[in-house]
Amino acid sequence: MNSWIIFCQGRRAAPLRLFLFAHAGGGSAAFRGWNDRIGDEIELGYIQLPGRESRLCEQPFSSMVELIPHLVDALAAHIDRPFAFYGHSLGARIAFEAARELRHRGAPGPAHLFIAACHAPQLPWPHPPMSGLEDSQFLREVQERYGSIPRQVVEDEELRSLLLPALRADVTMVETCAYSPGLPLDCGISAFGGLQDHTVSQSSLDQWRVQTRGEFHMHMVPGNHFFPQLVESRLPEFISAELINIMGTQQHEEHDRPLSGM
Repeated sequence: MNSWIIFCQGRRAAPLRLFLFAHAGGGSAAFRGWNDRIGDEIELGYIQLPGRESRLCEQPFSSMVELIPHLVDALAAHIDRPFAFYGHSLGARIAFEAARELRHRGAPGPAHLFIAACHAPQLPWPHPPMSGLEDSQFLREVQERYGSIPRQVVEDEELRSLLLPALRADVTMVETCAYSPGLPLDCGISAFGGLQDHTVSQSSLDQWRVQTRGEFHMHMVPGNHFFPQLVESRLPEFISAELINIMGTQQHEEHDRPLSGM
């Protein structure tokens, strides 16, 4: 069993795969309900990093450089069909670095990269560091900046102790992740942002366009940093339709492409 990836049941024969990368401190639960809202042609694979949910007892990674080789080793066994990446916040940066590592290894890359609530990787981190703060200050700063921690977790010492190691490690990863210049990805990129997200600006999302040789699309929608979790969010349906359309277009182009020498 590959503990790095959780696949939804019943779609192992689906022609497409969509790997989902959660926000800092998050795991597969961040995408609860997505499987019911994604087309039957797509099998979802939830990326499960060490230190959370089913891997709670494992040491979380706090370095992108150390994480990516292990993650891509796990992905390598599951890229035997067309696939795409979707990442939210830190998950977007991890998905981007995983796509670059696949290219470095000469392996197939994603057909498309969907990113949400994440400023472009070549831009400097725009916020004051908080990974070194003591626990109560750290949680307070995370809550003020992102508003992502449920109240029952903040008030319950046992729940806090379960959340803190992975969350602090992920925040450390964000704050210490250095960008290495490289060629743009061949796959297209779709960037999503919340209109009320004060942590990720529209201009910083727009800079993702330099990271692709393919098409770039940006979509700004109502909501804060965690806009996909809003009840009215149609993001899973939108991604599903766009991915199916992208794959259909690519297959049509390959079918129409003349054979070499003709």
